[in-house]
Amino acid sequence: MNGAPGRGAVGGAFSGPVRHVYVHVPFCRAKCDYCDFASLPVGDGPDGALLDAFVEGVTAEWERERAAHDVRRLSTLYLGGGTPSLLGADRLERLLERFRPHLTPHAEVTVEANPEDIDEAFAAWAAAAPGAGGDGAARGLRVSLGAQSFGPDLREALGRRAQADPAAAFGCLRDAGVANLSLDLIYGIPGQTAADLEEDIAAIRALRPDHVSWYELGVAPGTPLAARLEVPSVVSPTACPASMAPDRRAPLALPDDDTRADRYRRIVQALSRAGYDWYEVSNFALPGRKARHNLAYWRARPYLGLGPGAVSTVGARRWTNVADPAAWASALAAGASPPREVEDLGAATRARERLLLSARCGECVLLSEVVAILDSDAAAHLAAAGLVALHSGTIRVTRKGRYVAGAVCVRLFRA
Repeated sequence: MNGAPGRGAVGGAFSGPVRHVYVHVPFCRAKCDYCDFASLPVGDGPDGALLDAFVEGVTAEWERERAAHDVRRLSTLYLGGGTPSLLGADRLERLLERFRPHLTPHAEVTVEANPEDIDEAFAAWAAAAPGAGGDGAARGLRVSLGAQSFGPDLREALGRRAQADPAAAFGCLRDAGVANLSLDLIYGIPGQTAADLEEDIAAIRALRPDHVSWYELGVAPGTPLAARLEVPSVVSPTACPASMAPDRRAPLALPDDDTRADRYRRIVQALSRAGYDWYEVSNFALPGRKARHNLAYWRARPYLGLGPGAVSTVGARRWTNVADPAAWASALAAGASPPREVEDLGAATRARERLLLSARCGECVLLSEVVAILDSDAAAHLAAAGLVALHSGTIRVTRKGRYVAGAVCVRLFRA
């Protein structure tokens, strides 16, 4: 992959030419109870002018950032959200047209979608829109479908307002000829039983998506889900917005730590046996179907984020766009960059991130890249326990260690 970080130096992380772009589409029909992303609920009939203005805003921001960072060729482009499929096929096509001249012939282009947006027209566009060169060849668009769970009761527990069948949406896309499909699921859902998990695993085996992202549920303070949980330490009632309407539904309880760990191991075991490569802590792929855009993040490649709330990291700087779509759009319409928070990344921060990110994939890192932040005694103890491997001047978190990659890295960091 292009844009590889420099070897043998801590400052190598996020260095090199920019070859990866993320576009954040901040709109959704309704916000799920667990979501704390930068997103704006627009209901079932979103304002077309608002969505059109967003497409034009991304165009303006892309032209500014492309020139500022001398972006010539893109290896990956990822449209995430929010709900990119809410834009509809026509607007998505207009948006992709802005990037097509800069995509390499084999660039990976991903669009996130929700089941309720999938119909025959959308599926036909996703399967057959013009390719990177504009010659009418199939783009090979990668669609990432947000399922959460195949059980309606579990989706309801997550506060998923729309209840479109993810299996039917998947089938519609596959039948239309979309050849690269990913499914996003969640485990550790309140009320999820072992039998529920087995039903989701059985659905994956039956549908056989090219890629699976299966995340543990995270509960962010201030979300409606946090307010419903019977876990006082998760969030104080005073952390919820005063304007939040009282929730009359029954309170929920999260599975305990041991149960969540058992669920995770079962997922890894089942998908590995089904032929999926567990190539990142939450991601599984059939041969040749790893998410190249996400691999760029985990390998600390520089990337640009466009849209409200989007994050960029290039070299020693990270910046985050204002999350308010109106403030973002008005600045760009006036010919200025959107308001941003900027962070300067020191060498130690980049070294820690390099180690944390590589640990997620079990990839080797040169010790010379992370020596400044590494506790060598802890590394030796973890190696003796089989959680990391030290070999030929490199360090790698093992498959065993990947189950607890975050905790391993905390121990590796020098105090």
